Amino acid sequence: MKTILKLGRAAGLFSCILLSAISVCFGVELIEPTRTLQEGEKTWGGLTVFSEPPQLEVYLNGEKVGRTPLWLRKVETGLHTIKIGPAETSVRVGKDERIKAGFFKGSFLVSSEAAKEKPNTVKQLEKQETAPPREQSEEEEKREDLSLWEKYVNGTLKHF
Repeated sequence: MKTILKLGRAAGLFSCILLSAISVCFGVELIEPTRTLQEGEKTWGGLTVFSEPPQLEVYLNGEKVGRTPLWLRKVETGLHTIKIGPAETSVRVGKDERIKAGFFKGSFLVSSEAAKEKPNTVKQLEKQETAPPREQSEEEEKREDLSLWEKYVNGTLKHF
């Protein structure tokens, strides 16, 4: 009799484990891949965001990305919605283009420039011929953006 009870318990336990395994194997959904082959086709630009007063929250397409001043080196090209503090605007980021957006006295200032690697004056072309091009570090880029901001605030730069 004890043997039959032990076999019954073992059979019950086995069937529970089997049913659990079957439900887990067939009841779950597939996990979506985190990368696709199309990601190699994406193009990127950059975004620099300033505000007066500083430390306003910045949202890009509804997702919080930080506080001003903010440098985003890799932003997918296309139309994006930027919310700085209480205000919102749309900007279009082009391939290898850096967009500068600022929020001052209740209005937006938006400008764009080509990537740093592309020379746009004759002097820069001459400099490239004499010295090999070097990558500008993130710190140097921040310093340059801040110096323009300081000139704007001081009144020596008429537009940002």
